[in-house]
Amino acid sequence: MIFLLALIWVAACLPIVLFSVFDVNEELRFNYSLMAQIVAPFVAALCCYYSASRFSRLDSIDKMWILMGTGLLCWGVGAILYALYPMLNDGRETPFPWYSDIGYLLFVPFVLAALSVFKKSANTELPLFAKLGGIIFFSVALALSVYFNLTRLTEANSTASYIAILCYVLGDPLILASTMMTMSVLTGDSVRRWWLILIGLISYYLGDLVYNYLSLLGEYSTGNPIDITWPLGFGFIAVAALMTSLENKRA
Repeated sequence: MIFLLALIWVAACLPIVLFSVFDVNEELRFNYSLMAQIVAPFVAALCCYYSASRFSRLDSIDKMWILMGTGLLCWGVGAILYALYPMLNDGRETPFPWYSDIGYLLFVPFVLAALSVFKKSANTELPLFAKLGGIIFFSVALALSVYFNLTRLTEANSTASYIAILCYVLGDPLILASTMMTMSVLTGDSVRRWWLILIGLISYYLGDLVYNYLSLLGEYSTGNPIDITWPLGFGFIAVAALMTSLENKRA
């Protein structure tokens, strides 16, 4: 059943790429991509909350899923606000920063908290290579993030803009580094499903990275094939949530 739902999720995301490949009407590409970015995080959040409900309130896994679901919910609210601005302002492009960025940015602390809870629940000390790897991944990701956002930082015309850009610059590297360190404690068959969460977060990171690159070149617009990385990444998290809830039910 879960495998079927995963296939349906992937099939629902694929048009984001296929519409671009077959040069489908730009308005349809825009609307479909935007709708996918709104629906996917909310459905994934519901899956996380459902999984949390299958565990005891004293269980750390319950807290992890609640935090992950809340982060997805915040991202989804950000996507709704991003979509609403043009509708309420005669089609004008959503400014930066805007209230939508609050939702997008809140995704980061909730996910970091969820990963922290998960690492503690594993009852395993992070090996030295994991700590060093985390530092390396963070440094490389930070360098890329600064490179792609340097122009925006220098051109920031308000304190709010500067703070928002800094949060974006730091957020993705922190998620990547934390994700890589979490991967180091994943061993054994009982935790293989957790890799889906990490794959989802890596997909999210890659989406942000390529988005920043294309934005730097002035070549990004909603409906770009890269848009698939966010709903697809959230899909991996949703499937992982359903898998853990099902396995806990059987136990």
